[in-house]
Amino acid sequence: MLDQSAQRGADLVQQLLTFGRGLDGRRVELQPRMLFHEVRRIIRETFPKNIVLETRIPEDLWTVSADPTQIHQVLLNLCLNARDAMAAGGTLSLAAENVVFDEHYAAMNPEAEAGPYVILEVVDTGVGIPADNLEKIFDPFFTTKEPGVGTGLGLSTVHGIVKGHGGFVQVRSQVGEGTLFKVYLPAIPAVVEVSEIPPGEEIPTGSGETILVVDDEEAVRETLRDMLENHGYRVILAPDGRQGLVCYQQQRQLVRALVTDVMMPVMDGAELVRAIRREDPDLPVIAMSGLPEKELAAGEEGARADAFIMKPFVSEQLLVELHSVLAPGAPPGKELNPSARP
Repeated sequence: MLDQSAQRGADLVQQLLTFGRGLDGRRVELQPRMLFHEVRRIIRETFPKNIVLETRIPEDLWTVSADPTQIHQVLLNLCLNARDAMAAGGTLSLAAENVVFDEHYAAMNPEAEAGPYVILEVVDTGVGIPADNLEKIFDPFFTTKEPGVGTGLGLSTVHGIVKGHGGFVQVRSQVGEGTLFKVYLPAIPAVVEVSEIPPGEEIPTGSGETILVVDDEEAVRETLRDMLENHGYRVILAPDGRQGLVCYQQQRQLVRALVTDVMMPVMDGAELVRAIRREDPDLPVIAMSGLPEKELAAGEEGARADAFIMKPFVSEQLLVELHSVLAPGAPPGKELNPSARP
């Protein structure tokens, strides 16, 4: 008991020091694969045997400029949280990938900048985090654990370290199903050759189709307008569902598809989709949200979207989905006929 209390005190002091000293550490060119290897060893040696470990770390993972000790702490803290969420056992998945964000993604996510990133993922199949707690989990000393079990500094330390490295953290969770943490760290530009950046799918273009875009954030609306107009579409903008419905009713003969946020004031996306579907059951709908897809009200009867995109997203994601709902089965390179309704 005394040893456990002493260790807990030492852990708390270390996290307080890390949290309070500004998180400036020794930065080196770091290959995250090495940290995953070490964390994997710790998990296999110390975690309960009823937790199954899965890993997916690519060999061509880019490097980052980082303090190895701090990024190790980030991964370990997230894994310990995952362990505690799976008292009855489950699956812990570690993954990583390279990604390049464009200016449209950066415009929708104030924490991001256009350029190459490395994503570190920690996923569990545990109890999940209630929606009311998601906004608080990075607050210092916030914890839902039993007294004496957690300090409430683990996730705030993670957030502080990642932010100090010029990155950001995203979390998705579903109660009873599990939690996904994504840590985004800027890749070292000098080591990312242009030829290394995956080309992705061929970017489809429009042929003058009119798209109704509804979102309560002006920056998102303007970003989507630029994105779509630069790829051959016409755009009508609305700041909420009520205005979106008015715009649709006024120009329904022109509107070929609806792209709408889900969570909005006045009239949310689900209400808007239900109202429009009463007038035109076949209008293609793409829903956008920062919430996991399974929590969307737009999945309710009469308000189901044809496609869903998690915010923020790169332009290719929306353009591919839009092409898909406008012309099911057509190859991405094929131009659409603006006068034909699917």
